[in-house]
Amino acid sequence: MKVNELLNHRKTQWKSIWISYMVQSLTGIQVSIFYTSMWPYLNSIDPHADLSFFGWIIASFNIGQMMSSWTFGYWNQKTMSTRYPVSCGLVFMAVGNFIYGLLPIFSDNRQWFMLLARFTVGFGSGNLIVLRTYCATATSEKDRTKAVSLAIGAFVGGLSMGPVLQALFTPIGKKGFSLGVIVLNMYTTPALLMVLISNAAIFMLFAFFEENYAGILSVDKRSWYSIKTHFNAFIVIPKFDKVPALICMYLWFTVQCISTNVEVIATPLTISLYKWTDTQAVFYNGLLLFISCILSVLNYLVLAYTFIGQIDKRKLMIFSFLCFLLYHLFVFPWPFYDGPLDYVEIDTSLHGGCFRKYKWCSHTTKVPLTAYILCFTIIFGFAFPYLAGPVGTIFSQILGPRKQGIMQGLFELGGCIARCVAPIILTILFESSGYLWSTISHIIMLLIGLFLLIIFYKRIVPLKVVPEIGVPTVYKSGVFYRL
Repeated sequence: MKVNELLNHRKTQWKSIWISYMVQSLTGIQVSIFYTSMWPYLNSIDPHADLSFFGWIIASFNIGQMMSSWTFGYWNQKTMSTRYPVSCGLVFMAVGNFIYGLLPIFSDNRQWFMLLARFTVGFGSGNLIVLRTYCATATSEKDRTKAVSLAIGAFVGGLSMGPVLQALFTPIGKKGFSLGVIVLNMYTTPALLMVLISNAAIFMLFAFFEENYAGILSVDKRSWYSIKTHFNAFIVIPKFDKVPALICMYLWFTVQCISTNVEVIATPLTISLYKWTDTQAVFYNGLLLFISCILSVLNYLVLAYTFIGQIDKRKLMIFSFLCFLLYHLFVFPWPFYDGPLDYVEIDTSLHGGCFRKYKWCSHTTKVPLTAYILCFTIIFGFAFPYLAGPVGTIFSQILGPRKQGIMQGLFELGGCIARCVAPIILTILFESSGYLWSTISHIIMLLIGLFLLIIFYKRIVPLKVVPEIGVPTVYKSGVFYRL
């Protein structure tokens, strides 16, 4: 049996794939549920905390994820285990959320405990790369696009549910009520709920999840899919092209920078631009993020189940980058927009507005609310799926039918670095100059990515497992020819 025939002959075990989707959606919920409420929560427990420290709290989550992504990826590659590293990550997430929910009982240093809590949750969320690696390597070649698109769609679906769950707890209010020493309010109750969700996910993994890798050609004689089991030992997997792999990493880095910045800055930005109160900003931005994520999920389903998913992945990524550029052109503070911004009258819990310490408010224009809503929901809802789905699929195909834990970990590491560095730089730029220079920096990054896609268009292709006859092909131990 030939290599390509063997890969195409294998069947995807969808039961475990769907369980991984459920765990990824639960992880998505835990990532996004505090995006809109974290800044008001920090202000309520520590009025002296500023936006710069808030940027570090956001970054701490991504620092933790950055540290664990490669670790979990290495663990997965060396042991070929998905269940144990994922469960380990869920334990960290449960501990972090438990600390987050108990912040009001600490007498001092609450902002530092919040940073610790988000770091711990972020470290646990590094298990996401193990789940995505499993979806890429446990599926047959013909199911790869569908599986990867649905995997990212499941995570984004979880992201969409997070702000909605937070909004559902808004009626409890900031004060809430107490059960002994535990304070249950609109900020702490969702965190404690996440502890229960993490435990439910761990139970699901050990009770129903079965590991089966249909997309890997193993050289292990004990493996059912071993190369030596099906054909002679002279069949080898060629080395992958590093340039397109690095380009995929940069594209993922760019889109993670932009998506993180847009979500993180949404609450303070809308308070400054549209005079929303803290409660209004949490509720309305949560609603907008929910609509955007629902549209994203629908687009992932389109990629998975319609002919759109069969379109050249490079064309879909170019379309995505054009959508991102359109988004930034609309939300750019053009001089013909209305302005300047109004300063806050009393307190952002009572009246919205721009903080008086921000000098840029006196000369910054305001993006029309209609334009902001349409960009945040419609354009953003199309831009992200048509990059995230295709780039994950093509990156897996560039690597070929080999173990991908470490490379997928490095791929996600780039996204973690983006989500770590971007909020810190963003909050500094926002406090000094508003949203002007952050928008300009995003546009520059998008143009670089678009340039790389066009220049290296012909090299961003799946690995040829069976090279052309007479063409020298590099592999791990040297060069081979197919005659």
